[in-house]
Amino acid sequence: MSQSKGSKSIIPSGKAIGFMVVRGFGLFLSVSGMAGIALLLGPLNSVIKDLTFTPVFESKAYAFLLCLLMAVVGGALDFFANLGLKKIEES
Repeated sequence: MSQSKGSKSIIPSGKAIGFMVVRGFGLFLSVSGMAGIALLLGPLNSVIKDLTFTPVFESKAYAFLLCLLMAVVGGALDFFANLGLKKIEES
């Protein structure tokens, strides 16, 4: 963040706001993917028995792969946005 005085010192730049938005979206994707995996295979499968993804995807394997892809892409977005924020903070 810049070393400004007054109220401008607490307002992040446009790039920083963009990286924060990308980081939040990445976190959303990764948490959604992990929750989907927990609904399919994990302990939430036995708790919530009426909610299934199989009518939409016709297979648990496709649903698992989609949730895994969401978690991986979300984690990558979060990681790269965090690197960008650190780079902005250093300069």
